[in-house]
Amino acid sequence: MVIRMRGALNDNKADGVTLNPGDSLAGPYRRLASYLKPYKWRFIFGIIFGALYGVVNGGMVLVINYVTNIVFGASKGAEEFEKIKKELPPEEIDKAKEAFQKVQDIIKETAERAVEFDSHILLVALLIPAIMLIRGLFGFLNAYCMLWCSLRVLSDIRVKLFRRLMGQSLDYFNQSKGGELMQTIFNQTRLAQQTLTTAVSDIVKQPVAIVSALAAIFYIDWKFALCALVLFPICIVPVIVAGRKVRKSGRKEEDEAEKMMVVMQEAISGIQVVKGHAREEHEISKFVEANSRMMTFIMRWRKAMEIVSPLVEIVASFGVGAALVYCSFFPGSGGPGKFLALNAGLVLLYPPAKAMSRISVLLQKSIAATSKIFKMMDRAPSIKDAEDAVEIKECKGQIRFENVSHSYGKEIFAVEKIDFTVEAGKNYALVGESGAGKSTLLSLILRFYDPREGTVSIDGTDIRSIRQESLRDHIGVVNQDTFLFHDSIYENIRYGKLDATKEEIIAAAKMAHAHEFIIDQEKGYETIVGDKGDKLSGGQKQRISIARAILRDAPILLLDEATSALDSRSEKVIQEALQKLSKGRTSIAIAHRLSTILNADKIVVMEGGRVSAIGSHSELLESSSTYQHLYNMQFGHEGISADYEV
Repeated sequence: MVIRMRGALNDNKADGVTLNPGDSLAGPYRRLASYLKPYKWRFIFGIIFGALYGVVNGGMVLVINYVTNIVFGASKGAEEFEKIKKELPPEEIDKAKEAFQKVQDIIKETAERAVEFDSHILLVALLIPAIMLIRGLFGFLNAYCMLWCSLRVLSDIRVKLFRRLMGQSLDYFNQSKGGELMQTIFNQTRLAQQTLTTAVSDIVKQPVAIVSALAAIFYIDWKFALCALVLFPICIVPVIVAGRKVRKSGRKEEDEAEKMMVVMQEAISGIQVVKGHAREEHEISKFVEANSRMMTFIMRWRKAMEIVSPLVEIVASFGVGAALVYCSFFPGSGGPGKFLALNAGLVLLYPPAKAMSRISVLLQKSIAATSKIFKMMDRAPSIKDAEDAVEIKECKGQIRFENVSHSYGKEIFAVEKIDFTVEAGKNYALVGESGAGKSTLLSLILRFYDPREGTVSIDGTDIRSIRQESLRDHIGVVNQDTFLFHDSIYENIRYGKLDATKEEIIAAAKMAHAHEFIIDQEKGYETIVGDKGDKLSGGQKQRISIARAILRDAPILLLDEATSALDSRSEKVIQEALQKLSKGRTSIAIAHRLSTILNADKIVVMEGGRVSAIGSHSELLESSSTYQHLYNMQFGHEGISADYEV
């Protein structure tokens, strides 16, 4: 085997910020915010728009104060005019022309002032909708920029999370539940995104709005402001209490949501078993129970969250009451215009205060989801490429097991002291009763697992020093349990070689004897096979899987009971195709029936996780009692059906 050096492609490094168990709230969100770096300019503009929104919020208080002072001031002038008119009796107006002229002058002057007032008040009144328009524009731009950034972060995290998931070793998937993984990748990332959207949108906008409103109120009347805000710090208490309850219930809700997803995923995946045992109602009851528990915890944290706003409003009402008391004791402190402006300031102050309280509660709610996201992202695969991993350039196909032992997390070895060589270009078969360790050897060749002891090498190179992608690119596999994607027949075959031409795909299908039944389908090669290929028969699915392996054209071929789903006639045809495919390649086949491997160059007999004998069919019939026993059981010499599985 000729190899060339290449740096390991390891995408499992941390993002520059690691989770600190003691920093339970700040850590995950600081790391989540680090994903905003590629979009920093749009994020900065969003922050600026949010700050301008907050500044305009305080400016509204000053505008309202200005407008109301003009309005109430003009009303006072009109009252003075009426007073002057009353001081001149009507009979004296007739008698005194000079007095009459004086009244006319007053009326004329006042009319001019009224016209001037009407024009001015109209312009002043437009200030309020104008500043509302400006505030609304800044609020929209802030929300748009922040939503754009958070959605990009959501996309980046999901892609990276899925990439990490695809990079995990097989043992991780054996230990994990599919529903939990889907819950983390889709639902929990969405919750984190929603939290990020709300938090980054309001984290600057609302505090600036609070500060600007406070500054305006203090500018108008600092004593009034102190009276109105004396109870403001009390608002923190319900936020803290509610936050604790939300965090606890939110974590339990996420746990129950995972369980519900597991129930749903398993029921859908195992629908044939469910219906075959008439257990639909049983699965429904499991789903209802999981859903009910989740709803219970949702209600708990929602109650705690929703109670915050009313409590803040109640505190605000006491503040307004205190301000009214202040005005009653100090009547000279300002007119109705000033009082209206100050109360408008309070109205503009409390919405951002409530929004800040909800941000705190929302952060507590989503901490569990965010922590699980990064826990999955930080989990290192048990099988990793070495730093100096090499890439296969040319593969002859010699496979060497050297004193190999392996167990699946147990003290009992699945295979033990395996020591033999598969010669390049030869056809080998593994036989033995169920549990003898045949499939484990194929998994070790593919490096799904690393052996606990010993080494597996290809062309003299330990596979642990070869990049996993390069290793598996040189191996074709046909599994016992055929898996087809919910896609067309064409795409399922093309999966073996993504850059294959249509002619190559059809040729592979013909060699696998799949072309005939494919063209009989209504849409031919474009026929959708359904979920896991359920629209096809077992034999048809197996032929497509074999066509996929043929198309791959790999120097090493692993057949894990590749013809197990075929009838005798189809099996014979496929065997002929596999024999043609195997010529010049290293192939290892696990046999379902001994009749399919009688012509193998070497047959490896396995018993109890060990190799008990190696040889040709004729040699083993003479030298191996285990093989003789299997052969007699297969061919009915001891009254056992010829379909006995080995």
